[in-house]
Amino acid sequence: MSGVALGMIDYVILALYGRLRARIGWALRTYMKTSSDFLMSGRSIPAWVTGLAFMSANLGALELVGMAASGAKYGIATAHFYWVGAIPAMVFLASS
Repeated sequence: MSGVALGMIDYVILALYGRLRARIGWALRTYMKTSSDFLMSGRSIPAWVTGLAFMSANLGALELVGMAASGAKYGIATAHFYWVGAIPAMVFLASS
């Protein structure tokens, strides 16, 4: 296995980060009653901003680099996966 092993300080940082995220979620639980409240931030932001945030997260650098690597390895089947799998999934999620 290549790479650098994690030290104790790394595990402590990961544990503290996880605990912080859990505390934030616990503190905000009273504001979010449904999944729609979570998606729309309690209706404090418009739907188009939520949609743009979803699309920008989906089209991030990891997606572009990963699709390029997959295209180099598998060829046109990568485009088929994207058009048949990812785009209908985004449409489905956006319409629900």
